[in-house]
Amino acid sequence: MKLVASLLSVPQSDPQPSPISSPLTWRGVLLFGMASALLLALAFPKPNLTFLAWVAPIGWLLLVRAEALPKRAYWLIYLSGCLFWLTVLYGIGKAHWATRAFGWPVLSGYLAVYIPLFIALCRPIVHRLQVPIPIAAPLVWTALEYVRAYFVTGFSMAQLGHTQVDYLPLIQISSITGAYGVSFLVMLVASLLLMAVPPWEAGKADRAQPKPTRQVAWVVAALLVVVGSYVGGQQWLRVEQRYDAENLAQQKEAGNRPVQIGLVQGSIDTVFGDPTQSERTFEQYSQLSDLLVAEHPNLDLIVWPETTMGPHMVFEVANDFAPPPAWGSSGERAKQSILETVRGFNYFLHGLVVNRWRAPLLLGTSVIRYGNQRVDHYNAAIHVGDQGTIVTRYEKTHPVMFGEYVPFGDWFPFVYDWLPIGGGLTPGKGPIVVDVEGVNLVPCICFENTVPHLVAGQIRTLNAEGEKVDALVTLTNDGWFWGTSILDLHLTCARFRAVENRRPMLVAANTGISAAIDAQGKIGQYAPIRKTSFLVAEVTPTDRPLSFYTRFGDWFAAGCLLLTLPLVIAGVFFRRGKRETDPIPEQKPPD
Repeated sequence: MKLVASLLSVPQSDPQPSPISSPLTWRGVLLFGMASALLLALAFPKPNLTFLAWVAPIGWLLLVRAEALPKRAYWLIYLSGCLFWLTVLYGIGKAHWATRAFGWPVLSGYLAVYIPLFIALCRPIVHRLQVPIPIAAPLVWTALEYVRAYFVTGFSMAQLGHTQVDYLPLIQISSITGAYGVSFLVMLVASLLLMAVPPWEAGKADRAQPKPTRQVAWVVAALLVVVGSYVGGQQWLRVEQRYDAENLAQQKEAGNRPVQIGLVQGSIDTVFGDPTQSERTFEQYSQLSDLLVAEHPNLDLIVWPETTMGPHMVFEVANDFAPPPAWGSSGERAKQSILETVRGFNYFLHGLVVNRWRAPLLLGTSVIRYGNQRVDHYNAAIHVGDQGTIVTRYEKTHPVMFGEYVPFGDWFPFVYDWLPIGGGLTPGKGPIVVDVEGVNLVPCICFENTVPHLVAGQIRTLNAEGEKVDALVTLTNDGWFWGTSILDLHLTCARFRAVENRRPMLVAANTGISAAIDAQGKIGQYAPIRKTSFLVAEVTPTDRPLSFYTRFGDWFAAGCLLLTLPLVIAGVFFRRGKRETDPIPEQKPPD
C-alpha cells in the first residue's frame, strides 16, 4: 500500500498541519472505510437492502476528497475491502476445509485490493487535475470492475450494479453497456450525494463551506439522475415487452409453438468423502424426473444441473489413443474395457429416454477422454436426443480457479494432492447449439454465466457461424455453497446475462436457485433454495437481433479504462492546475 501511495505521490499526511486545520486521522479513515464496506455488504443478499448501495460508497469517496490521508491509510482502507468481500463471499468456504482456510480468504484478500486502488487512483485525478469527483469516481470504479473481470481468469460477481437487479428499468441499459453501466450509474449518484456533504477539515470548511441551496442542488441532481434513469428504463422495458408479445403472436401464426422444457432441481449439498453421495444424487434426480414427466408427459427437453449423473459418465477413446507407459502390457485390455463401458453407457441412456421418460435430455456429467498417453477430464453437458443417443455435447471452456483447476497445476501437479478437486479440468473448445424442436439453446456450465464477456462472446461466435440463439441455459451444481447468499449472487449474474444479450435464461441448479428468466431479467418461475422441485418453462423461437452489448462487448468499461489511464498518468507526472492543498490563510492572533 505504501508503494501505491508513493507511486501516485499524493500526500498521505500533512507534514506541517495548519493550526486551524483538522487533518483526517487514522480513526477517521477506519470509520469511513468500514462504514462503506458494511453498508455495501448490506445492499447484497441476503439482507438485500439495495437502496444502501446508492450511499454506501460515500465513505470511500470522503477519503478521495480528503486533502491529506494519514500514514498507513491505505492499509486501513484495504481492511475495509477485506471486510466487504469476506462478508459477501462467506459461502465460498462452506464446501471443504481447504476452501474455508485457503480459497475464501485468498480470493477475498485479492478482491479487497481494488478498494484502496480505487481511492489511490482517484486522488491524483481529483486533487492535481481538478477533475470533479462525480466524473472521476464513476470512471475509475468502472475501469477497475473491468480489470477485475479479466485479470487472473476474472471474477465478475458482486459488481456494484448487481445491487439493483430487482429494479428492472434501471438495469435495461445493460443491453448496451453491460452491468458496468449500472455500476457507473450507482457510483455517479453516490458522488453527487457526496458533494452535498460539508468538508470536515476546519480550514477547508471555512473556505469552501457549501451553501444550503448548493447542497440541496446536489441532492436534487442525484435524484434527477435516478428518476430519469428509472423513467427512461420503464419506457425501454415497455418496448421490449411489446416486442416479445408481437414475436409470440407471429410465431403462433407461422405455426411455431413454444417448446416445453423441464428444469429439475435436487437438493444435495456437496460433502467430500461421502462414498454414497454420487449414487444418491443420481437417484434423487431420477425420481424427480419421474414425477416431472408424470405431471407433464409432453416435454420437449428435460434439463439436469451439472455433475448430477452420479457414477454414470461419458468415456471416450480418441483415434490417436496410446496408453501411458505406466499401463504396461495392460494397455490394450484397458482400451477394450473402456469401449465396453462406452457401449453400456449408451444402452443406459437409450433406456432413460426411450423407455423411462420419453423425452430428450440435457444432462450435466463428466467426460473422460483417453488420448495419446494422456487423459483429459471435461465438465460437460450432453444432449441426448429422442432416440436415446448423444446428439452433441458442450464441454466447459472456463474452469473455476481453485475449484476446477489450480494455476500452474500442469507444471506442479503435486498441488492437486492438497485439494479435493482431483487432477483439474481440461477446458473445452467452444460453444455449441442444442436444437430443441427448432429452438436453439446455448448451454453454459457452473460459474460461466458470471463472466459477461464469455457469454456474449459465445453468442457472437455462433451468430457469425450462422447459428441463431433463442435462449441461454445454465447447468450448475451450487451444492458447494450450502444455501448461502452465493446462490443469490449467482442468480443475479444469470439475470444480467439475460438482459445484456436480450435472450431468456433458464437455470437448472442443484440446491437452487433454478429459474426461468425472460429477456428483460424478470424471473417468471423459480425453485426455493435447498428444496427438491422442478419447473416447466416455455421458450419461443425469436428473430430478435443481437443486442448492442452482444455485438460490441465491453466497449463501455474498456472506454472507462482508456480514459482513466491517461488521467492517472497525468495526475502522477504532471502537476497541472491548482496545488492539491490550497494554502490556508494565516489567522491573526486575537487582540
